[in-house]
Amino acid sequence: MTKKLIIGVFSIMAILIMLAVVWFFIVVSTRQSPAPTTVSSSTPFSSNEQFPIATTTMSSSSLGAMTVNASDGGTVTTNDFIHNGITLPDAANSGRYLLAGNLGYCISNVQKCQAGTATDFNIFYDSTNDSFTIALLREPLGQVRLDAEQFLMTTLGITQEGMCRLNYYIGTTYNVNPLYAGKNLGFSFCPGATVLP
Repeated sequence: MTKKLIIGVFSIMAILIMLAVVWFFIVVSTRQSPAPTTVSSSTPFSSNEQFPIATTTMSSSSLGAMTVNASDGGTVTTNDFIHNGITLPDAANSGRYLLAGNLGYCISNVQKCQAGTATDFNIFYDSTNDSFTIALLREPLGQVRLDAEQFLMTTLGITQEGMCRLNYYIGTTYNVNPLYAGKNLGFSFCPGATVLP
């Protein structure tokens, strides 16, 4: 009799464990925060998606404001671009946010990897060092840089002078243009910027 009782207890425990596992997977799969399944490269230069550029202007009074550290040791006051409903946190890189473009590593839910309404560029913000990285993904680089500058200036709600004070890197890859790859090209209106065709 004890042998049958032990087998019965283990059978009931196995059934309860299986039910708990099934319940867990049902609850987890209905949540809205999917994790990326594959991470290719964390560089902003990995996307080849295209999106139209936004033409709306955001004012700091409607979004709230925030400050970021400037390259000259001061600060720049911007719109709250982190909580604007467009910017996405980069799930693969803590403290990093995508303002425009595509994260490039979502397979199952591409819409969750797309931020802003950008074309031909990605814009990332790293909150650990208050820096912006702008990746120019297509030719003509001169026009793509102008589009990225306008998008960022509108999103941040700052002037050209404020843009020049940001900690930033704007560049491209060898595959897009070997002549300008690996160089900080600068914003077109800032001192020392590379003149692009």
